[in-house]
Amino acid sequence: MLALALAPRARADDASYVARALAAVHDLTPARRAALEHDVYEAARTRCHTDTSARCFAEAAAAACHGDGECAAADVIAANTRAAPDWIDEATRAQLVRGSADYRVALAGELQRRFGALASELALAGGVADAPAIDRFCRDRDRAVHACTGDDATCVPSLPWSRCVSAVVWYIGSEP
Repeated sequence: MLALALAPRARADDASYVARALAAVHDLTPARRAALEHDVYEAARTRCHTDTSARCFAEAAAAACHGDGECAAADVIAANTRAAPDWIDEATRAQLVRGSADYRVALAGELQRRFGALASELALAGGVADAPAIDRFCRDRDRAVHACTGDDATCVPSLPWSRCVSAVVWYIGSEP
């Protein structure tokens, strides 16, 4: 089940799904995480072209995973890939293109930095790096709107539950 790529809001069983996704991302070696991220990106690019629907990205994730626990990690990747334009504005993207030899690597680094800012919010709110805390944090975080100005690259805007969870899970799950 690809819950993050398709979920517009949280459901009652989300903490258990967050636990599976966190374990799936953490269980991948760094090389396999990078390969799966590449595979999901390529599958989305090939399948979706101009279709930015959640369903298309979920199908790309399902095509890229091998039908085991890896699919929960692919779901996280698909949700993050689909959300990348919301995380990184056009001006920053242009700067990454001009200032790096490999745009995809630069984009991944910038996303990881911003995901880290969100994970820091979790820690500052007293949350721990486990599924119930991540689920609760992402459910409650945007009860107040987080508006960002264009020049504040450290600000994390208001996010739907699924995008919040996928960013935090990827950041925490990718840490050794």
